[in-house]
Amino acid sequence: MRLLGVYREKVFSPGKIRDDAAILDATLLELSRMGHAFDTVEGEAMGKRASGVNEETKAPVDCILTMAQSVRTLEALERRQERGTRIVNSIASVRNTYRRPLIGLLKNAGLPMPASEIIATREVEGRVNFKKAVSYWLKRGDVHAVEPDDVVKVGSLPELLAAVGRFRDRKIGEILVQEHSAGDVIKFYGAGRVSYFSAFLATTGEEITSGVEELREIAGRAAEATGLEVWGGDAIVTPERAFVLIDFNDWPSFSRCRDKAATGIARYIANNI
Repeated sequence: MRLLGVYREKVFSPGKIRDDAAILDATLLELSRMGHAFDTVEGEAMGKRASGVNEETKAPVDCILTMAQSVRTLEALERRQERGTRIVNSIASVRNTYRRPLIGLLKNAGLPMPASEIIATREVEGRVNFKKAVSYWLKRGDVHAVEPDDVVKVGSLPELLAAVGRFRDRKIGEILVQEHSAGDVIKFYGAGRVSYFSAFLATTGEEITSGVEELREIAGRAAEATGLEVWGGDAIVTPERAFVLIDFNDWPSFSRCRDKAATGIARYIANNI
């Protein structure tokens, strides 16, 4: 196969530019060891001339592995997809990870989640009830975090007002309001419907893959609901050993398991293209 790797745009890799690039590079290297050739391009360069070459009219490739998330880049990739190029992750599935569609898809799939709602920024103050939950997470309502204040935990009305004010100042029109779930945070990663899967405690980095079969099943259902083929997310394991899904996204950095993940992703892609 002839492959093209598209790096995530830097604005969508806050503090993780090298890590995001590293998992794509490692996956492509594994595929090259299987005999497949590849090129790479910055996400920002898709759809416009870079080094004298228009990436949209460049020689056809069999598959594009993309970490890109911007509207313009996804549109350029979508034109490739419409002409028959296989893209991982598909453009529709990447768009499904934007906050509003993601929450709806996960809810409709019946996945265990904390109470979560997309609310207009101007309405948040009147909709959050601290008698119902001790604390809440506020997350920008369009894309995943690109700035430190894009995800904020609040435990009182003054904290809520201050956080909402910062969202307003940055012209963010909608906020995901999510009830806080008590327990340990688990970072998990996968490819396919669980062709590859790994999980780690966020606080210690301890691998716990073999002990979280229920989470593996939940993650596979989330992948199916969104259409993602390379994915990762965050979950809470409660004191009662229940798993609660709090986030799900496309092409994470796999920084805790890069080498194994690259091998797993490459095998999945080689077997499914």
